[in-house]
Amino acid sequence: MKSKVLIAGQEGMVGSSLYRFLKKKNFKIIECKRKDLDFTNQLAVEKWFKKNRPNIVINAAGRVGGILDNKNFQPDFLYINSIIGLNIIHSAAKFNVNKLINLGSACIYPKKTTQPIKEKKLLSSNLEETNEGYALAKILALKYSQHLRRKDNKNFISLMPANLYGEGDNFDLKSSHVLPALVKKFALAKLNNIPIVEVWGTGRAKREFLNVEDLSSAIYFVLKKKINQDYLNIGGGEHVSIKKIALMLKKIIGYKGKIIFNKKYPDGVKRRQLDSSIIKKLGWRPKIDLKAGLEKYYNYYLNKIYPNERPTYSYIGQLSKQNK
Repeated sequence: MKSKVLIAGQEGMVGSSLYRFLKKKNFKIIECKRKDLDFTNQLAVEKWFKKNRPNIVINAAGRVGGILDNKNFQPDFLYINSIIGLNIIHSAAKFNVNKLINLGSACIYPKKTTQPIKEKKLLSSNLEETNEGYALAKILALKYSQHLRRKDNKNFISLMPANLYGEGDNFDLKSSHVLPALVKKFALAKLNNIPIVEVWGTGRAKREFLNVEDLSSAIYFVLKKKINQDYLNIGGGEHVSIKKIALMLKKIIGYKGKIIFNKKYPDGVKRRQLDSSIIKKLGWRPKIDLKAGLEKYYNYYLNKIYPNERPTYSYIGQLSKQNK
């Protein structure tokens, strides 16, 4: 009999990628869309678990957003993600799920720490202020999973991926992360002959990026293997500045205009690179290099997202006004 899998957040970027990946591997995935279950409702979550009895649970649910969205809505990011994580993990423990994989974020690590960041650096210093709410929620879920694993011998593990991008990403400029925002800005600037593209921050901050398809392969790897660690880093391996990313996208997209960096916007953490040596020693490595991933990502936006977007004239008009 096949194991029944719950992918919480199966309509999001990570969840939909994982859904496609595990379907190809012939996993039996329980359909559970946003309209079917509110993961912030503890009683509803427990009732769902009691009825459906999943054997495997992967928590990819939550509210996510870019640097300004995180900064401006700290209480929401803290509350919503904490409640979702605790409800899913609690029900997984209560109804004896065989294996749970809880997805966190690289932002759980301190603002100032040695690089690349090892797992043991968790809680060794203060968090970065702009996304403290989201980070605290992810730390809470990680720690709850860890304590259940240690006390009750639960097969629960948390994975901390680097900055994610890929099919299913959010391209809303008001709430997106840096990569979708840059892809959209450069694409629209090229399509509308806008002479300048504005990049938030100084461009000096460095990030490590991971394609969501590589994360799905890492989750599958962890599903199939006995892991002794409570939590693991999942990095993409390439650590580059935002300025370099902007220049790469400019070349990929074929944009001929000028890039300006608006220093009025925050950079966030100056550098964040994960030490993924533990999972690499276990046998997993990312396969999608950044340049190839960005080329595919741009084509995804241009062919799948852009034709279906609402009119972007307000954004284009704003850019044109700025550039006069």
